[in-house]
Amino acid sequence: MKKTIIALTLTASFSVFANIPVAGDDLPFFNAEREALQNGAIIKDMSGQDQASLAQFMAKQPLGEFSEDVLKAARHAVENNRKIAPDYVAMMEASAKIRGIDVAELFASVSQVDYSVNQAVKSSMQEKQEVETIKGCTSIAFNNGIAGQTNDLSLATSLTDHTTVVKTDDSIFVVADGAHFQGMGKHVGIVINFMGAPAGIDGIDNKNLVTVDAIFAAATQAKSVDIFLNTIKDVRTIIPFNFTVADDKGNHAAIEVTVENGVKAIQYSERGSVHANHSAEFKQGFLAEHSAIDANTAFFSTFAREVAAENFLDY
Repeated sequence: MKKTIIALTLTASFSVFANIPVAGDDLPFFNAEREALQNGAIIKDMSGQDQASLAQFMAKQPLGEFSEDVLKAARHAVENNRKIAPDYVAMMEASAKIRGIDVAELFASVSQVDYSVNQAVKSSMQEKQEVETIKGCTSIAFNNGIAGQTNDLSLATSLTDHTTVVKTDDSIFVVADGAHFQGMGKHVGIVINFMGAPAGIDGIDNKNLVTVDAIFAAATQAKSVDIFLNTIKDVRTIIPFNFTVADDKGNHAAIEVTVENGVKAIQYSERGSVHANHSAEFKQGFLAEHSAIDANTAFFSTFAREVAAENFLDY
């Protein structure tokens, strides 16, 4: 049977007795009253249409705000993005022209949220405070071609009625801040995990900097996990990230991108790969100074979620 790829962003409900919250409720992930909820998504089927039509559609999508520092980094990333995803960058340039802005502003829009969240996490950790502003995500890629992610952000930020999914002839992807977010191509599916500077230093000034949307586009255009890995082998991202991927040949990997270690592919077992919001180095150092309970409380249960995902694969 031919393997297929499904790249999904999932949320879970843990109680059959849950009330029915509405989009915008801000409940912790393990709150008994939290229930997965999204009333709908905008599905834009652009099958059979050219890149110019896609650019026109993307030019109508809302952008996020961005700082001068992030814009400066995005300007530096444009040509690096082109090296790994040339067709995507050409489409984004056409979209930027329609908007009457520089393409770097599009790449800055998609980068700002991650950089801002990372700065907030760094500040909390430096002041030895619990990281309360966000929750974490956990991803798994299976050897049957499925790559999935539990999105543990609050309902207020992660579940709305405004998700837009684009389908082209060779990919399906989510639109975020006017750019390509996680999705799947004909052969490779990809999801993302934030790791953050507590797991390493940021790469905002790195000469090999690319933006995450270009990485997503490179993955959905790749024919295999190995080809995707070779495409991004020299890149760095604005903050440390994990990209969990699977292909239709049974290959999978949890790929970390950090300034210190470059691009590092990790496989948990033959059955699949897992990842949470930390590197192995950060886990080792953090648990050396804190009990497991204190460490998980301080850093949005990232270590416990990783173990849970590993147990799921081992079951």
